[in-house]
Amino acid sequence: MMTRVIVVDDEEDLRELLVNRLNRRGYDAVGVPSAEQALERLEKGTYDIGIFDIKMNGMDGLTLLEKVKNSGAKDIEVVMLTGHGTIETAIEAMKKGAYDYLTKPYKLSEMEVVLQKAVEKKQLKEDRDSMKALLHAKEKTFNIIGSSEKLLQAQELTAKVADSDASILIEGESGTGKELFAKALHYWSSRRDEAFIAVNSGAIPEQLLESELFGHAKGAFTGAQKEKKGLVEVAHNGTLFLDEIGEMSLDVQVKLLRFLETGQFRRVGEVKEREINVRVVAATNRDMEHEVAEGRFREDLYYRLQVLKITVPPLRERMDDIPELVSFYLQSHSKWSDKTLSKEAMEALVSYDFPGNIRELFHIVERGCLLSKGHEVSASDLMLPTSPKKEVAQSDPCGDVERTLEEVEKEHIAHVLEHTEWNKSDAARILGVSVRNIYRKIEQYKLSPDGR
Repeated sequence: MMTRVIVVDDEEDLRELLVNRLNRRGYDAVGVPSAEQALERLEKGTYDIGIFDIKMNGMDGLTLLEKVKNSGAKDIEVVMLTGHGTIETAIEAMKKGAYDYLTKPYKLSEMEVVLQKAVEKKQLKEDRDSMKALLHAKEKTFNIIGSSEKLLQAQELTAKVADSDASILIEGESGTGKELFAKALHYWSSRRDEAFIAVNSGAIPEQLLESELFGHAKGAFTGAQKEKKGLVEVAHNGTLFLDEIGEMSLDVQVKLLRFLETGQFRRVGEVKEREINVRVVAATNRDMEHEVAEGRFREDLYYRLQVLKITVPPLRERMDDIPELVSFYLQSHSKWSDKTLSKEAMEALVSYDFPGNIRELFHIVERGCLLSKGHEVSASDLMLPTSPKKEVAQSDPCGDVERTLEEVEKEHIAHVLEHTEWNKSDAARILGVSVRNIYRKIEQYKLSPDGR
């Protein structure tokens, strides 16, 4: 990839001479006549090297350097151009982060030597950062535990598409581990040394979600006391993981669709277009085709997100993995590493339906460890419901088929609330939704602890 250079000088002849020379030498160079235009360029694109004239009309080169070093373009290496009378200022610039300076009139050959050294310095830093990130990535254990056929199929597909830039939709029930697959997509890709940013679309109030994603200008709304960079910018060149995408409002969906199609967006309260490169991975526990049919989710956004789709199987379809998952949980928590489950306890787990999937399994095992008196966790310590839902479903299959989606959801939420003794936070974690959503569903279905 060519080294990108931005030359900022209000002397047109000198600027164009340098830009043309650099382009002939294999650089990707552009020139701008003012610091103000340079800042606009640097906000929209990425440059490796900056060549700033110190003395310019309007904003001078030293002020430009300070602004750049305090912005998202702070990693750029800057060479300052100075006249004989401003060498002290050039030295001050180096103290503020400039790589080097040249005195006008300079020889183009001198400039090339300085630029080459600046490029080498930047490359060494990038190599060092990449190595740190790669070593960090190799340390990542995504905790995708199990060897069942459906799980291995999902992992195999994840590995195949990890290095693609296409948007990915991860489907699966609450608590199945969708975020683990999103992290695997990131750390198994060439973006591994960049940021992985996760956003829970259901946990952020609707009126704040757009600002969280795309940022805002100072004064854009009450409380916006300073400008803020959005998470899509923070994730530049990396991966943006949008969890609970089905909770996103239609207004934000429109803006997300435009961003996915163009790579461009506007901060709230701004008219300026910004452009970044990010890979978007979304996840949902909803039936998105049903959401589209009901008008709660845009069809065009749905198809834009699911260029590739990964389905994470629920725990009831991979019950053979339960012993391995339990072993992993106990060994990864030092305070429980001396605990084991009795044969009866393991049999009870394997016969249970796990509406909350792996998240619920780990909560149940944790509860069993807390209640057990010795090293062995008994079936009674787990406090599982006496009539697992799986057995109820088998006893009356026709009744289950004929129930409406609302009836099934109401019963499931009521079951989880009873299971957690009406602890809304625990119920929200098991169901994979926000606490706010739990309160809304309790009110919608008129649920209460006494069943009235």
